[in-house]
Amino acid sequence: MTDTNPTETQNQTEILGDSSIQAVEIGQQRVRRLLAGLQKATPSTMDSSSTKVERFENELALVRLGMAASLFYALRTKHAPTAAHCLRVAISCSAWAERLGLDDATRDRVEVAALLHDVGKIGIPDRILRKPGKLTVDEQLIMDRSVQHGLGILRGCTTDTALLDIFFHANSWYEGRRDTDGPTGKALPLGSRMLGIADAFDSMTTDSVYRRAMSRERAIQQLINCSCKQFDPELALDFNHMLEDRPEMLQGAILNRWLQQLQKESSNAFWFANPAADDVETSHSDNLFYKELVSHLHDAVVFTDSVGTIGQWNTMMEKLTGMSANSILGQTWSNECIRLREQDTSRKENGSLVDECLNSGQIISRSMIIERPGSEPIPVHVQAMPVTGPEPGIYGTTLIFRDLSDQTNLEEKLESLHQQTTTDILTGVSNRAHFNSVLEDLTAKACKGGPCFSLIICDIDHFKRVNDVHGHPAGDEALISFATVLSVNSRDDDLVARYGGEEFLVLAAKCDNATAAGRAETMRQAVENTPISSLGGEVVTASFGVTEFQAGDTHETVLSRADRALLKAKDNGRNRVIQLGSGSLAIPRQSAPKRGWKSWFNSQSKARENEFDIVTSVPVDLAIEKLRGFIADHQAEIINVDENHVSLRLNAISPLAGRRRADQQISLRVEMTLSEVAIENANAYTPSKTNVHISLQPIRNRDRRNAALTACFEQVRDSLKSYLMGQILDNTAG
Repeated sequence: MTDTNPTETQNQTEILGDSSIQAVEIGQQRVRRLLAGLQKATPSTMDSSSTKVERFENELALVRLGMAASLFYALRTKHAPTAAHCLRVAISCSAWAERLGLDDATRDRVEVAALLHDVGKIGIPDRILRKPGKLTVDEQLIMDRSVQHGLGILRGCTTDTALLDIFFHANSWYEGRRDTDGPTGKALPLGSRMLGIADAFDSMTTDSVYRRAMSRERAIQQLINCSCKQFDPELALDFNHMLEDRPEMLQGAILNRWLQQLQKESSNAFWFANPAADDVETSHSDNLFYKELVSHLHDAVVFTDSVGTIGQWNTMMEKLTGMSANSILGQTWSNECIRLREQDTSRKENGSLVDECLNSGQIISRSMIIERPGSEPIPVHVQAMPVTGPEPGIYGTTLIFRDLSDQTNLEEKLESLHQQTTTDILTGVSNRAHFNSVLEDLTAKACKGGPCFSLIICDIDHFKRVNDVHGHPAGDEALISFATVLSVNSRDDDLVARYGGEEFLVLAAKCDNATAAGRAETMRQAVENTPISSLGGEVVTASFGVTEFQAGDTHETVLSRADRALLKAKDNGRNRVIQLGSGSLAIPRQSAPKRGWKSWFNSQSKARENEFDIVTSVPVDLAIEKLRGFIADHQAEIINVDENHVSLRLNAISPLAGRRRADQQISLRVEMTLSEVAIENANAYTPSKTNVHISLQPIRNRDRRNAALTACFEQVRDSLKSYLMGQILDNTAG
């Protein structure tokens, strides 16, 4: 089922049983073999042809949903976010089953079970399913009954015991903690073990109202940490390898096409009569004007129905609260869900503007405060209005929030004051010089413990072909159209810039990796659905790379990592979004001290703090892949690879060391020794950890007295910790 050589695994198991010394030698041989490939060219990507993908999409849409379509649509009607989660998990399991080479019967059952694994939530009361906060113990017990509800529903549709077993054991822990009376380990159905991993990964990487999404790499680390206890360690490792090889398989491109196909071919045909063509056209047109109006209002707008369920959450509301529409739509409104309170710092127990408006039938207008963790409270003026119609009763409410703070967008100020020097003449977005300035400023603030930011880099696929076929004027119009789409789908405080040629960037302040990847996917879809008149109504596609600032980064490494993600998107077939980086925040650093006659002794003392160990929970092969990314993004030179040891040369940069570039940059020699860590009470399937012993030395002797040396050591140390997703061991005692 995995890429591991069975003979090699058997030999290692036998040797481990004989002698721990021989086990260490086996581990060292494996590290040497993997490091030997570090200097080789990156392996070619898997076949990116769409034939197999299309076959799976057709099977899932036409075969899998034949009889179960009504169940899926019932779940989507009950709670759309849960149905969308099931779709994503089914897509993941479908791609994974193909990778594992499962037989048709097994793959069919895994796909159906994944698509309907949350169907039992149809039987959960709305007050629990749509609750925006943490569930109580009693509410959690009711939620846990969804598995039994789902099993009862499926038993009314099928007698396939293998399918029912996959469904029933999908939430079982590998070691049996959550299901002590049932099977454990390899006795659990293969489909259940796969479904549990894919389900957990999607939950961790998707925004919810009570938790922000993790970055992809942090979710991978969490899967590895929970191996042997919650997840099958072999399958968890293989799933992580799949993410490294073809991460776009779990991105939105396939999912969105599938979802659109289901809605178009199945949903309307099953549940709705076809209205007259004129009515459809008029309704569609009105809806477009309505969506554009609400989305671009400078005030934050929320719509709810007559029972308080949120149905509209515009862009300004996302900006004001920091909560995405996807995570809040379908939830029941409460003041607590957006941390809304009165100006006198009081907070009504279970207070609700919506309930107050619905009960009184009157317009409510008052000044309030929205609290945001880690930021200053935002004063707002709120107006809640009941929505009435020709029939008696209240249809719902409209809430309008107006920001009363005096904060002014920095990018808007710069654009108004320096438009000629900061704007690209052709497209009207920011130019490269302005982008570099803002990127350096955001990086410097993040290094000091300021807010995080994300970077999206993108360019038009096969742009040379556009110029060759349609001419350069048509190519210019395509660039203008591309820039317009990026700007329309960005926030007001995002920076959209043209970097050169057909390459553009979006710099998103106060935005994490997962959220930026979602925005990039929205942009990608908008690009491929926007016809260009100069191309005869044809459309272009674009590839996107996404990353987030992480500890140890400079503005160069952030840009390099985003560019590496873009290249990976192109290598894997173009017209897709790839994200890289764990997004760990930096620890604030103090400015470099002024040099005096005592600085020589201080630098000698600090220079000895240049040797440390990083232990990461990922196995050695994945650790070397992370190291490959570190080398590429820092433009490091591989000096030598000898068995399990690798030597690098890189230029470390400390922005805190001084204003001159020469004062900030020091050439370092980085010596790294990799070894696998033995784990107590480990079995043959326990994934090994990796220890990386690191030694840093300045290449020039005169740099040993440089005041920036310690800061450069810290920058490299923090960066290695971020790329390897590990922990630094305290070696000071030795």
